[in-house]
Parts: sequence; C-alpha cells; structure tokens
Amino acid sequence: MALKAGKPTTAKSQKDLAMEAVKNTDDVQDLSKAKTQRFNVDIPETLHRAIKMQAAKEGIKLNVLTAKLFYEYLSKASKE
Repeated sequence: MALKAGKPTTAKSQKDLAMEAVKNTDDVQDLSKAKTQRFNVDIPETLHRAIKMQAAKEGIKLNVLTAKLFYEYLSKASKE
C-alpha cells in the first residue's frame, strides 16, 4: 500500500468539535440534530422526575435538556 501525498487535513479534531459544542449550547435545535451516543446513568427517581418535569415545562425532550445541562457544567468546569 502506497502513501498518498497531499494537503494536510483541515478536519477538526474531536476535541475541537466538542469544545465548539460546549460554546454553542444556546441553540436547542442543534442539540436535537447532533450525532448521538447512548449514555446510561443511574440517578435517584426524584431527580429523574424533576428533570423530566423541567423538560416538559420548557417543551423540549428529556435527552435535549440533559445534554444542555452537561454542556453547561462542562462550560463552567473548563473556566476553572
């Protein structure tokens, strides 16, 4: 197999894409269209109920609200 010579890739790294996503969490539509990966976590029933009720109040899906919460946390954590 021969190596190809050419221009270096301009594709963004996964880290760069993740950091951009953290910076752009205001657009809920982008969160619902993003490529997803399943993440299972055990949380108290009361917390699950509270998050689910908040999602309903905001008129968004539970997974979108949860992703938004994670993005907000990571945004604050990256500033420390």
